[in-house]
Amino acid sequence: MLKELNMWSKKLKDGLELANNFVYRNKAKLPTNIKKIAFIGMGGSGITGRIVKTILDKESKIPSFIIDSPGLPEYVDAATLAIVISYSGNTWETIDVLEKLAENFIPTIVIAHEGKAVLIAESKNLPFVLVPECIQPRAALGYFLGIVLGIFDLLNILPKGQDTVKKFCNLADLYVPKFEDKAFFSSFLDIVNDYEFFHIWGISGDSASCAYRAQTQFNENSKVQAVESCFPECCHNLLVGFTDCKIKPLVLFFYTDFLSTNLNIAIKSTCELLKEQGVLLYKLSVLGDTWKEQLFYMILWSDFASYYLGQKRGVQIVEVELINKLKEKHKQNGIK
Repeated sequence: MLKELNMWSKKLKDGLELANNFVYRNKAKLPTNIKKIAFIGMGGSGITGRIVKTILDKESKIPSFIIDSPGLPEYVDAATLAIVISYSGNTWETIDVLEKLAENFIPTIVIAHEGKAVLIAESKNLPFVLVPECIQPRAALGYFLGIVLGIFDLLNILPKGQDTVKKFCNLADLYVPKFEDKAFFSSFLDIVNDYEFFHIWGISGDSASCAYRAQTQFNENSKVQAVESCFPECCHNLLVGFTDCKIKPLVLFFYTDFLSTNLNIAIKSTCELLKEQGVLLYKLSVLGDTWKEQLFYMILWSDFASYYLGQKRGVQIVEVELINKLKEKHKQNGIK
């Protein structure tokens, strides 16, 4: 897995090249009057949509939506561009939606490494991008981001999409060599190593997609129970659960420096209260001069931090045994 993490910059560049080749080859198939965007994907593949949606919300007037269920919402129509992402190409929830998209003639782009998604795209004459092989789907995020941001730039959905990818490449070149040194994470590892349950908080509209990425990475790379929550919504219900904890809770808090005054005050108040309740609060020190730089820094940091925590704990970092068992049970019980 460490080898895959060290390839962040290359994967972003390769994804951008795939995007340019894709648009050149499929120009006649691609829609020109896009009113809405729907991202369809689950787990490690679905994270791309969450990250790109956060960027779209800040830089584009086109509304976008996340679909992480097997149902197709009624608002998805011919004016919607559907971005279907499944590394394996066999994720049953995503396949269910893709089949409905094809039946309803919704403009769709499929991004996958192999599987049923590619077969459906070929049979229905849908434009698709083949992603290079990775050790696990979660390791394909660099390719996915390069592809989607590149396509959106070329389709005039996100005019700075390619610049964003290039900036992410530069940041990966800067930070990955630092993160290759395990000592960079020694303080963090010492603090969290004895905890089996991580609360991971991000800020809605700011860092929620990074917190979700961190959740998946700590679950899969470190094999800890990690759940993600969005601030400030979590303060209107979840916070009460810290009233009388029998085991000292741990909260990993992700946010950038680009927040409103009220959000900063709310964070300060909440952190003070958490400490009074005996919660161990770890706030990541985020580097970067812009919001997007800090966003990408958090993604990179959680990738490497979760890897080193898994290594420290002596777990099988790459394998996801329970997910594989669940897929087998799905087959046994009739999901195709």
